[in-house]
Amino acid sequence: MLWLAACSTYLPRYEPQKGAFATKYYENIQTPRLALLEYRLGNYFEQSKRPYPVVCAAAANVDPHDKASQARALDPDVELKLIARFPGLSPLSRCERDGLDIVATDTQQAAAIFDVHDLVCDTPTVCLAWAGYYANGQHGWSYFRMTFEGGEWRIEREELNIVLTAADRDRQDFPAARAELPDTPQMALLTNLLDEQFANPDHYATTCATITPGNQASQALPDEIEVALIQNYPELAPFDRCVWKDDALVVDAVTGERAVIYSVRRTVCPTKDECTAWGGWITANLGAQAWEYRIRRIDGSWTVERTGNGVIS
Repeated sequence: MLWLAACSTYLPRYEPQKGAFATKYYENIQTPRLALLEYRLGNYFEQSKRPYPVVCAAAANVDPHDKASQARALDPDVELKLIARFPGLSPLSRCERDGLDIVATDTQQAAAIFDVHDLVCDTPTVCLAWAGYYANGQHGWSYFRMTFEGGEWRIEREELNIVLTAADRDRQDFPAARAELPDTPQMALLTNLLDEQFANPDHYATTCATITPGNQASQALPDEIEVALIQNYPELAPFDRCVWKDDALVVDAVTGERAVIYSVRRTVCPTKDECTAWGGWITANLGAQAWEYRIRRIDGSWTVERTGNGVIS
């Protein structure tokens, strides 16, 4: 949704999807910094190809010329609101500096830290600031003017006639590291389920995954397997992000929003090349679905086929 007509110099505001969490930073004259940060994050998460699998946000920038410089965390309430607004955003604790690079603390994938810095407001309704990200030893910061008009902050680029270190880096496509997953029938089924989940644009913002023997209570995968799985599915959350609220709903432990757990259970293998297992998801006591699958080894790889048996609650 654009603020004004196509001839306007104002940049588009990335509205939350219908029913999604809204921060209200754009409408608050006292939060120009956060309105601009929300704009830059919205611009990034709107991209179909995102160069960095892990993204965090900070209150102060990393100095690329100082190897000891560290980002400063946002206020906890602000970080929670931004994660609720952008489910792909991670807490700053998940992004760390490794020399001149930013990496994910759990998977060591390439990461980026977004920030707004050097904010100057000539009047309560007109401000200037740098906004963008630091990653891979380089940055994608640009200079912006913010004007509070019509009850909201409106943003436009302020041209400085200089070349940034990585002005076009947002549009580059960096291949994400992909770790090797265990070659097991359970993992073949789990990745099949996750492929379907993340192909659905209406999926829950927070998704966790596990493999459980029999019908035991769900628990996290071994650390090295969970890390490898998150490297292959950057949208996947660590298992401890999905918790039960009042024994009735699965929610995100950080944002409190509804979450979903995908699991593979009750694997039975009559032969080394053929198994059956149950796979599905749960988001509430009365919100679950599971199907039986036949998993067979054909030409050196596992194939997954759903049988006619299913349970829905």
